[in-house]
Amino acid sequence: MTIAKEHLLISDYEWHNDNKSTRLSEGATRKRFDRFDGDCVLHIINLFDCCIDKLTIAQAQRIESLIQKELPLEIKSEISVLQWLKEKHPQIFCLEAV
Repeated sequence: MTIAKEHLLISDYEWHNDNKSTRLSEGATRKRFDRFDGDCVLHIINLFDCCIDKLTIAQAQRIESLIQKELPLEIKSEISVLQWLKEKHPQIFCLEAV
C-alpha cells in the first residue's frame, strides 16, 4: 500500500508537488531530507514500506511522529533517515519490551 498525503497526521507540511513515488525504485539517496516538506516525509515512509515491511496506516503515522519528534537534527540525508528508521523498527512495529 502506498501511503498518501491524506494518511499523514500533520497538515501543515510544505508541499512542492514532487512526484517522488516514481523514484521509489531508486531507493534512498544522499539528497537532503527536510522534515517539514510533506513530499520528503511521504517519500521516506514509502521507501521504508518498500525496503522493510508492508506498513499499515497506523505504522506510517508512527514513523511520521518519530521523524517529527525524535529524528536528530544532525541526520540530513535520505540514507541517514532510512538507516535511523531501521534502528527504530521495534518502536514502529510495537515490539519494545515493557
